[in-house]
Amino acid sequence: MKYEPNNIISRIEWCRLQQQPPSVTREERAGWRAEEVGLVDALFGRDRTAFMRDEHRSQFTRYRRGLEDGQALLRLQQVNSRWHDTYGGVGPGPLTAPAQGDRRPLQAPPPVHVESRR
Repeated sequence: MKYEPNNIISRIEWCRLQQQPPSVTREERAGWRAEEVGLVDALFGRDRTAFMRDEHRSQFTRYRRGLEDGQALLRLQQVNSRWHDTYGGVGPGPLTAPAQGDRRPLQAPPPVHVESRR
């Protein structure tokens, strides 16, 4: 089974784009950075929740949001790929990024937050 985590990569890129405008405050930039770190941790199967809670209290909520959203996106991609493999390519295929030649100016969708039931 081919595994392509393009949705989470798009979210990481979105977080990076949100850090760039000069009108973004230092606190907002730190929040986007924490969310990006959470997404990257999900992508690589890490969980630094305890460290973030202890060392970066002000950004803990954004880190956790990125981590949980990243984990949910990866699960969704996995389910989508399995479904596609099971039904032999009939129906929606695995979520993939557009080909390089098809790129238009980036207008990413707003971030998605999935509530955790812990």
